[in-house]
Amino acid sequence: MGLLTVTDVERDINLAERIFEQPGVLAAGIGGCLVLGALGVLLGRAFRWRPVFAGLAGFSLGGALTVTLARVSTSKRTGGLDACLHNDFSLSSSYARLNFVMLMPFAFFAVLAVRRFLPVALAAVVLGFGIEAVQVATGRGVCEMQDMLNNALGGVIAAVVAWALNVLVSRGLDQRPSEVDTRRVRA
Repeated sequence: MGLLTVTDVERDINLAERIFEQPGVLAAGIGGCLVLGALGVLLGRAFRWRPVFAGLAGFSLGGALTVTLARVSTSKRTGGLDACLHNDFSLSSSYARLNFVMLMPFAFFAVLAVRRFLPVALAAVVLGFGIEAVQVATGRGVCEMQDMLNNALGGVIAAVVAWALNVLVSRGLDQRPSEVDTRRVRA
């Protein structure tokens, strides 16, 4: 697997345009992002999380849910989760890359908000599998194992990056000299 080419990027942009050209998707996206973003801020304040990051996590989740559940699918596949296509992890198509990055902003900001890795990583995995289950149950998309894996892995990777950033920043703050120590050095 190599780097993305210009053609790959053009296909990805085309996919985004096709999704947001569907009636109601853009409006649902804006509404979902704003409502879940505001809910994130409120939950952040209530649970003493970092409210800005909690709001960004909610906003991101609104976007992810919109592109998967508000769009109309042309699939006629039914049969519940038994009808899921059993394919492997891949980033070769625009849909695969969309699924890979879809939960990344949510997981990244959620870890920064709650300062915990495991609950957010588990939420990303549950969301990845849950979104596919809801898609097949509502006829809003095709259930694919690849999508589940891409959603979950992308979310977990973003959670790891945010957790590492949290650890590095907190260690940096712990190693700063205190105000009292600084006065002694200057005097």
